[in-house]
Amino acid sequence: MKRNIKLGLASLALVNGVGADQLPVYQLDDIVVTATRAPQPIQNLVADMSVISAADIRAAGHSTLAEVLQFQPGVEISSNGGPGATTSVYLRGANAGHTLVLVDGMRIGSATTGSTALENIPLDQVERIEILRGPASHLYGSEAIGGVIQIFTRSGKGALAANFSASVGSFNTQTLSAGYGGEFGDNRFSLQVGHKETDGISAYAPGNPGYKNQNQDKDGYRNTNLSMKLARTLAAGHEIGVDGFASQGRGHYDGYSSTTDYYRDQTLSAFNAYSKNRINDRWQSLVRIGTGSDHSNDYSAVKDVFNTDQNQFLWQNDIAAGPGTALLGVERVEQKVDGTTAYSASSRAIQSYFAGYQAHAGLHSFQLNLRNDDNSQFGSHGTGYLGYGYQLAPQWRVGAALGNAFKAPSFNDLYYPGAGNPDLRPERSRNKEASLHYDSGAHHFSTVVFDNQVSDLIAWMPIAPGSWTWKPANVNQASLRGATLSGSTAVGGFRIDANLTLQKPEDATTGKLLINRAEQHGAVKLGRDLGAWKLAGEWVFSGERYSDAGNTLKMGGYGLVNVSAGYSLDKEWSLQARVNNLFDKQYELVRAYGTPGVNVFVGVRYQPAK
Repeated sequence: MKRNIKLGLASLALVNGVGADQLPVYQLDDIVVTATRAPQPIQNLVADMSVISAADIRAAGHSTLAEVLQFQPGVEISSNGGPGATTSVYLRGANAGHTLVLVDGMRIGSATTGSTALENIPLDQVERIEILRGPASHLYGSEAIGGVIQIFTRSGKGALAANFSASVGSFNTQTLSAGYGGEFGDNRFSLQVGHKETDGISAYAPGNPGYKNQNQDKDGYRNTNLSMKLARTLAAGHEIGVDGFASQGRGHYDGYSSTTDYYRDQTLSAFNAYSKNRINDRWQSLVRIGTGSDHSNDYSAVKDVFNTDQNQFLWQNDIAAGPGTALLGVERVEQKVDGTTAYSASSRAIQSYFAGYQAHAGLHSFQLNLRNDDNSQFGSHGTGYLGYGYQLAPQWRVGAALGNAFKAPSFNDLYYPGAGNPDLRPERSRNKEASLHYDSGAHHFSTVVFDNQVSDLIAWMPIAPGSWTWKPANVNQASLRGATLSGSTAVGGFRIDANLTLQKPEDATTGKLLINRAEQHGAVKLGRDLGAWKLAGEWVFSGERYSDAGNTLKMGGYGLVNVSAGYSLDKEWSLQARVNNLFDKQYELVRAYGTPGVNVFVGVRYQPAK
């Protein structure tokens, strides 16, 4: 585990852990890119950052992307049912649409809903995840009020080799994934395909009015996915390549008719071609052009089609300057929507320019970024970031940062027929935070305190007092204050990772908690190797939450215990078993929507060592 700092107030489980003499050490020299857009050792960062590595993902066994993210500091999830149901992430208490999700650097979200369908990004295609907590519009533009989740798909490394995994389990779930890749000569490639099918659970729970209307059937899900990468080194410091990702999911859900089969077909895809060039000893250039898409067909009484295509261009330059690196770049995103809904405007373009400087000199770390996004719908929006870190002692360092961010209104907000408001402004935020870190060998602990004030939030309001006509307007304010405590350590042959978030995500006007968000949540993991066995356990917990703005509809707190075991048949073949929700806890992530009870999965994996 690298910078997977997870600390909380929980835990018991035996996660595909690690042996006493093989306990992974918190890697201060782990290289990340999301926090600055340029490769940097994680120890040099001022920003609040964590990494989920390939080993962590394999150790998670049968899990979804959202479940893996849920074990990270500051992350809460909600889901409207079982596998394939609409899933949201709340990062540091921010709204679901306030987290930017990238796949290999590409935007793939929906411009109509303003969010990304995490439920249709399969873990089998994921090699690594970087999570940047805190505003990041200074680097990436719109959406990054709560932070950024960047997903890197599998890449070819080492000798050419195949990989394979398969599992079966509760709800008649079956998964299969296979791939081939590696390096040969000056080339590197990877091809990975996967498929999953499950009968699922009922989306409606007994407390839902629709449940009584005979909507108690299981809502199944299936997904077929593919990723590919191909790169060629032309000369020292010069590389060209293409990346591709596609995932097609069909998820059934419950509606208000017992005779209608409600389901949604959704395809997420991202494709790009790039050229990395070392112009000279100090200047590294990256040019990338590609597209990200979200195509959704919803089948209920009628067929509703919502398609988003985002053509994207980037030219980024990293220039060594003094003790650090200067960043200069230009980015363009062209969004187009179409389908069965007739929007009064169906496209927009965002032209962006950004600059920055990041340095680590002696005991000091420094980061400064500025960016301007010129949106064809509502003009320019500038953002910035200033961060500073200081090494108090070999094991102790402190940091502080200021930054702002924004989120552009979605096409639904602006132009939905009869309900859009084309005069909407972007939602805006201002954040300040301070951090304290301790690092020594296998031991890492950190505390980050944050205060993010969000204004011009979009909410539905009557167009006039007493009117029956409602439209979205920039009327709400939110206050997101809190602290994340996280840590990892090795004690007596055990690896322990834990995180705890204490927060107050509230409506700044009423003082009420924002919906689906708790004042405390976290996770604990415990793992150990015993010969060929890998045993692990985990506990994820959350306090009470509310499903309405007035805080009258309460969802109780919960704690879930999961256990897993892995057995290595040899250096390449292994068996895995996992039990989720071991004690069959009844809980809600969204009020009156179902969640899985105790469930079991077993599988086999072939993974050559690299």
